[in-house]
Amino acid sequence: MPHADFDVSTIALARPTRRAVVLGASAAAFLASGVRAVAQSAEPYKILIAFPPGGTSTASTQPMLEPMGARLGAPVTLVYKPGAGGDVAAIEAINAVPDGRTMFFGHAGPLAINPHISVLRVFDPLTALAPLAQVVQFPIVVCAHTKLGVKNIKELVALGKTRQLVIGSSGNGSVQHLAGEALKRTFGLQTLHLPFAGGGPVQEALEKGALDVLCETGSNVVRHVRDGRLVALGVMSKQRLATLPDVPTFAELGEAGLDVSAWFGLLVPATTPDGIQEAMSSVILAVLGEASVSKALLDIGGLPSLLGRQAFRDFIAADHARWGKFIQDAGLKPTGTDAGASIGTPR
Repeated sequence: MPHADFDVSTIALARPTRRAVVLGASAAAFLASGVRAVAQSAEPYKILIAFPPGGTSTASTQPMLEPMGARLGAPVTLVYKPGAGGDVAAIEAINAVPDGRTMFFGHAGPLAINPHISVLRVFDPLTALAPLAQVVQFPIVVCAHTKLGVKNIKELVALGKTRQLVIGSSGNGSVQHLAGEALKRTFGLQTLHLPFAGGGPVQEALEKGALDVLCETGSNVVRHVRDGRLVALGVMSKQRLATLPDVPTFAELGEAGLDVSAWFGLLVPATTPDGIQEAMSSVILAVLGEASVSKALLDIGGLPSLLGRQAFRDFIAADHARWGKFIQDAGLKPTGTDAGASIGTPR
């Protein structure tokens, strides 16, 4: 039964419909002029990544680099700028030369969640950056450690009403943390949230048996599911994952409102000329439409998005409002308040 005081629809993400991008002759000419505006030299384009190398961001962008470079006429490289929940990379992107050569691989942290969990904000994500295209969404998978002996979500809920479940995440205020809060509030579970400094420590804690439940992207749990360490109970999506085809969605389980994903997309400084923005967006969407790129994203547990400039802008605004309401309704404190009490501490 859903928690009586919690409307799960407040966190439901609109799943984008896959769209083909068709350019007419005039649009193609506009695209060519826009690309020429940024392709004046062989200087590489760079994508700022808000996480250390080797994670989901790397796996999501690598398949795009070669086809993007071919269309742009110059190499595309990854530059890693982790820190402050993604804000370090976002701020560097905001302050970059607005010529289209510096892109930010943005995600919900700096664009939709951080503004609601920190009292110190140095930029407005809705105005400081210009969305080009959403690239991919990674639905959150709810998993239980095999030591619990549960085989489905019904059994987990029954257990979680009789004892406290330890849920780990990659940090306070992460999508994974908020997904765990949504699970707790939807089913009225007793939980203890353990935040870690990134995905690596979470995996270590999991392998040592310190966690009961993990709400994580499919790309980060599929190995543990196949190794028998975790049991995947449900996908927070309306669409099953190719990497975990036998795991039902929460929509199938009667909780369609539990629709939570870690999403990523490319953005540039808001001051970038409109013609360059449009040209870069068209290049990105064309690359995402290539079968090899789409397959690569599906193979790591992602759902290719193909959201263009305005659709991605609307998505970010909706996600920003949704998480703001959720954090307020859940009584989660922003960091920097009440002598440093952090999000996850009830008001």
